[in-house]
Amino acid sequence: MTLALVLDGAAASLVKVDGERFAMTAVRAYAPGAPLKATIEGTMDAVEMKVGRSIRRADGEFEVEGRLVNVTRALRQLLDAHCAGPTLT
Repeated sequence: MTLALVLDGAAASLVKVDGERFAMTAVRAYAPGAPLKATIEGTMDAVEMKVGRSIRRADGEFEVEGRLVNVTRALRQLLDAHCAGPTLT
């Protein structure tokens, strides 16, 4: 299951959350160490992240991995309910 995000005015999808780590798909790459702030589509809930790496996929989108920053307990429960998946390596 994924969670739709709005990131820099474009659509992105949060695919996996494992503890403090995340994986998402986005239409552009982000530099390692870059701070990101996305909103969950249809809400005002913000998700703050720090990029670890971006990898171009065969379909032209990017898989962006990193860690979550300043996550509240309520937001953690929402993310886990939608995106908990296999352990990220």
